[in-house]
Amino acid sequence: MRSLWKGIRKACRALPGFALLALPAAAQLSVGDYLRTDLSGNLGFNYGGSIDQGESSHGTGFTGNANLTGSYYNPNFLNFSVSPFYNRVQSDSTFGSLTNASGVNASVNLFNGTNFPASVSFARSYNNTGEFGVPGSSIGLATHSNTQNFGVGWSAFVPDWPTFSASYSMNGTDSSILGEEGSNSESDRTLILVSNYKIDGWRLGGQFTHRDTDSSLANFTNPTEGEIHSTGSTNNFGATAQHALPFTGNLSANFTHVGYSYHYEDSSSSSNSSASNSVNANANFHPTTKFGESFTATYNDSLLGSIPESVLNTGAPVDLKSLGSYSSFLVGTDAYYQLLKNLSIHADVNHQYQTFLGQSYSATQFAGSANFNFDHSILKGLAFSLGVVDTAQQESNTGLGFVGTLTYNHKYEGWNISGNLSYAQNVETALLVYTSSSYSYLASLQKRLGDHSQFMVGYSGAHSGITNSGTTSSANRVFTTVFYRSYAFNAFYGKSDGLAIFTATGLVPVTTTLPSQVLAGSTFSTFKSTGWGGGLGASPLRRLTVSVAFAKSNGSTINPVLSTYTNNTVVNGLFQYRLRKVFLNGGYTRLTQNLGLTGTTPVMVTSYYVGLSRWFNFF
Repeated sequence: MRSLWKGIRKACRALPGFALLALPAAAQLSVGDYLRTDLSGNLGFNYGGSIDQGESSHGTGFTGNANLTGSYYNPNFLNFSVSPFYNRVQSDSTFGSLTNASGVNASVNLFNGTNFPASVSFARSYNNTGEFGVPGSSIGLATHSNTQNFGVGWSAFVPDWPTFSASYSMNGTDSSILGEEGSNSESDRTLILVSNYKIDGWRLGGQFTHRDTDSSLANFTNPTEGEIHSTGSTNNFGATAQHALPFTGNLSANFTHVGYSYHYEDSSSSSNSSASNSVNANANFHPTTKFGESFTATYNDSLLGSIPESVLNTGAPVDLKSLGSYSSFLVGTDAYYQLLKNLSIHADVNHQYQTFLGQSYSATQFAGSANFNFDHSILKGLAFSLGVVDTAQQESNTGLGFVGTLTYNHKYEGWNISGNLSYAQNVETALLVYTSSSYSYLASLQKRLGDHSQFMVGYSGAHSGITNSGTTSSANRVFTTVFYRSYAFNAFYGKSDGLAIFTATGLVPVTTTLPSQVLAGSTFSTFKSTGWGGGLGASPLRRLTVSVAFAKSNGSTINPVLSTYTNNTVVNGLFQYRLRKVFLNGGYTRLTQNLGLTGTTPVMVTSYYVGLSRWFNFF
């Protein structure tokens, strides 16, 4: 305690000097005839301390950030920006003042306004506080990380020639979960080439993307087994073409190629590669303002094309051997007619043929839907759409499927009422042998309670699953916000469950439009999580702002081998008082979290700071 007061007295000695800094300060700098620069920033002095697992530490130090901008000869010829920061308190992050980050962001733009613009960017930061994502939780697990990013881009826009743009980026992150052994690392290198051209009414486009990923994931639950390492590479090529057609119509076609390879190592190792090609074509017509029709044809030769980018690019392996031989061809038509002012109808017919693992499947779908909008009385703002889908396969009829949406937006006696409900049953997935069902909803009430107050409450949720697959997911959330003069209060509660993939940045939910049997079973973990919390912000005095927040989340994951548990609690408080250009700042954060098996000792960290800062416009 004696050392704590000693540090506070030391910080107070700096107060007179910073009080003098409240006086105006400005300067100008001119370098030659062509270089123009502006420099502004904040300079501060803080006293801070922390208590980590019962061990305390504290000290004083400087903090600051700057923003240097400028141009040479002409801003369109060359302009630049450099923004360094040192011991910056991350007061806008979920975990408040746990760490003070240092680093720099910089960018240069060349030849803006010409046919050949170019750009270069660089960013590097140390001692960041981040999150290891947990789906459905209010907050993830607190992480300590260092990041680095570099990018370069160039474009060519020559009149009457195809446009061309190229960009290349390198990104890397090293992170560790507070209180856990081991660290995660993730890096990627991405090259993107894009070209567009117009000729004789055709709009043509092409794109190529190459990405290499390298990911290492610590084995948090059993560090003695070593890290999990994976590398992956994707090559995506796409081409598009569009042209206008008679009767206010349009023709579009696109081709996509996806190439993917990976190498995975933990206690064993595996490698694989595959490629996918898909072709899509669509033609639509609108002979009258009330009638429209479209025709569609699609071909795909691999299920790889159905795997979302968010899964392919996480660094987790995709067992391409389980994809098997696959091809799919679909043709269909859709007709639309505005029957009445508030009533429109749709009719759809499509036929699909698939081969998968040596078996052939075919199905014909007939669908119809109606959309109606109410425009009077209390039902004004209500709209609904109802549809029926009948699927007939070569062996039997799979039964009727239903789709529907209901929306409502209305003001009634000062209340803003809004809601949305959607439902789908027996809808096809990427494989004809599987169907999915889902429903989602969102409702909110909002009312102004006088001239200086407002109230809002809402509830949302979503549930989905695949028939005969066992792949299901759900999420629910309730939230409220109250404003009264210069005070604001918010609270929330949410929970979710489903399938997810462990990656270096957290758990990535698996879409339920793709059966889990398509991917390696060992890739997945079943997760459940809940989270709740609230916050209060106030400005009780003219130049004083104060905020406090509380959040708690817990969850569990189960993979084919082991069960793990997560639990964390965060309390965060901030205040700021402004005296002209001088700010008195303070913050407090307390974190309790753990990851691992049941009974794992949690990590407990408390961090606090108080200090002064002043904004400068140097030149």
